[in-house]
Amino acid sequence: MDAVPVSGVSELVLEVADLEAAERFYAGVLGFPVVDRWPERDAIWVMAGDRTRIGLWKPQVGMFGGRGGLHVHFAMQIADADFDATVALLESRGQAVRTMVFGTTHGRAAYVEDPDGHLVEFWTWDVAGHLR
Repeated sequence: MDAVPVSGVSELVLEVADLEAAERFYAGVLGFPVVDRWPERDAIWVMAGDRTRIGLWKPQVGMFGGRGGLHVHFAMQIADADFDATVALLESRGQAVRTMVFGTTHGRAAYVEDPDGHLVEFWTWDVAGHLR
């Protein structure tokens, strides 16, 4: 075996200052369903697509001393055909959307910031291209 045989990212944990504001952004603005609540840990989980869950946690030490990241940047893949509608949806929900085009080979990206300053990207390029 040359590499651990992963199929993607199962979960990402973000540290948030205001759990309710984070939920309004991820569940309300982005439409990601809340799939679990951990009131004893001041945390909730939302699903981004069908394979990735995002933990929204108030600052704390998690398993094995882990912490959520501050001002994380992460990208989620969307189809190019959905790009314009995604930008329009985000703008209609009051988001200041910034976009970039990465030449002719690496697609388009739309960026918004969540209430804690995490940069959330919606990118049309399939990163699996690195392996081709």
